[in-house]
Amino acid sequence: MNRVEINNWADFRSWIDVDHQILPVYWRGQKDPAWPLASSFERQILRLNGGWKPEASNVYPYGGRFEREGKKTWEVGFYAAMRDRYLDAFKRASSGLRGPAPAVLDTDQWWSLGRHHGLVTPLLDWTESPYIAAFFPLSELLQEMGAAGGSLSFGGRAVAVFRLFHNECLEGDGLRVVRPLVDELGRMHGQRGLFTWLDSETFFELEGFCDQTGRGDLLTKFIISDQAVLDGLRDLKAHGIDRRLLFPDLDGAAEHANTLWMYCDENGRLTRTERTRSELLCRAAHSQSLGQQNILCLNHVLYT
Repeated sequence: MNRVEINNWADFRSWIDVDHQILPVYWRGQKDPAWPLASSFERQILRLNGGWKPEASNVYPYGGRFEREGKKTWEVGFYAAMRDRYLDAFKRASSGLRGPAPAVLDTDQWWSLGRHHGLVTPLLDWTESPYIAAFFPLSELLQEMGAAGGSLSFGGRAVAVFRLFHNECLEGDGLRVVRPLVDELGRMHGQRGLFTWLDSETFFELEGFCDQTGRGDLLTKFIISDQAVLDGLRDLKAHGIDRRLLFPDLDGAAEHANTLWMYCDENGRLTRTERTRSELLCRAAHSQSLGQQNILCLNHVLYT
């Protein structure tokens, strides 16, 4: 896997601007660069055999914890049976809940529908847009940065954005790209989404799989510094990428409303105000001087 360090948003934009590919490229953002590039089901597997311990390795060969004397620690078929139980239970529980005369779904479509509604699945989310991929981890990081006392804390944290190049070598050895057509997946289509499915009883995350099967050059990990958060989210907002676009429903409308800048005046009343970036940075740098009656409530970057 390739690795690129990004210290400011302009550098990321510059990298994207020169990355012209005829073949498809997929993107995924994650708030913590240390998290494995794994689906929700694969993360369940990675927690087994001591994988929940902080020192455990979550990249192949996983510290050898899934093998003893050269043999797997579970019987052949255990992985698939454990995985498919989730889908079987979801199908039964969703009976009668999809409206009148629902369309017949194949296995990929059922998994995709379940993923959309929070089911533990073997599908890993991607998008065709690097900016949509960056929006989610940057938003989550900014929320954490402003969580303590209403002031921004630049503590050297970072997020990860992954780039996956889809050439003729990508699929195979259990890895597939899944592009389901399901009417109920409006959000996914709005986010230009798709999935990868790594069906393997040896590899439980994509980084180790790519590195060990000769696909390492197809995967790039961008480590984006917290110094890029403010400029990044302001730029994304200016280009129309916000929660109203990515979640075109009432949930998205509510989340958008929650991201507005709010300011507490001396009487404790909340008033909406516009703040320039320089004002924001000034307040972040001098947060200790702000009085208790005058607290800037930081949730996300400027959304008005």
